[in-house]
Amino acid sequence: MIDHVSLGTARYADAVAFYRRVLAPLGLSLQRDTGAEAAFGTPDRWTFFLYPVPAGDKPTAPGTHLAFAAPTRAAVAAAHDAALTSTGTDLFTPRERPDISPSYFGAMFLDLDGHRIEVLTNAA
Repeated sequence: MIDHVSLGTARYADAVAFYRRVLAPLGLSLQRDTGAEAAFGTPDRWTFFLYPVPAGDKPTAPGTHLAFAAPTRAAVAAAHDAALTSTGTDLFTPRERPDISPSYFGAMFLDLDGHRIEVLTNAA
């Protein structure tokens, strides 16, 4: 089981602001920001971290994507909307995907650094 995930960013302050908006509908918030590390989660469980990458380094790798669980379909739509209004790029709009599972509802977008981010729920 994965305990936490970290992503690198070439635009640290912008990425922190982006994820504050995107993760809020999922019940996750910024727990600590030192300028060298941003930790997101709940007060008792930090699960997502951002780190600045040195100038010239690529912040993402081809084929990598990260999926966040959402409590409801409305939360999926709200997170996706927050991403797009915060200069994220749509990959697929919130919708059912019976090819994945009968209960899957999700969306995917690129963040400011080009990371592929998915938000999904299996709740009806």
